Amino acid sequence: MSEKDSKLYEKAIEWVKRKGYSTVKANIDDFEKPSSFMAPGEEEEESALTPDITALMRGNKCYFEIALKTDDKRQMVTKWKLLDRMASLKEGKFYLFTPHGHRAFASRLVKKHDINAVLVSL
Repeated sequence: MSEKDSKLYEKAIEWVKRKGYSTVKANIDDFEKPSSFMAPGEEEEESALTPDITALMRGNKCYFEIALKTDDKRQMVTKWKLLDRMASLKEGKFYLFTPHGHRAFASRLVKKHDINAVLVSL
């Protein structure tokens, strides 16, 4: 399993900015962190779901995840479903950035679990 590195974040953030999004927040060092979601009654940071990147387009909040192959598909699907739901509640969109070699994996999960996500090749 490959780790989300700063190069992937940089490429993703560059794409987000190039598309005209504002108020970009990212889950890496030099950026303000996006808000995390915790299940009711949960207080541990580890169980919190934090989007990789969030940004605004015409006042609507959009969520962005970098999709990498993982053995823990259940947790990933849970997070993606939550972000998909949050995006639709805030009239935004949910995007999955798919680095080379990870697109088919992300595409299969999105179809299988009926997640409304826009796949973007990184």
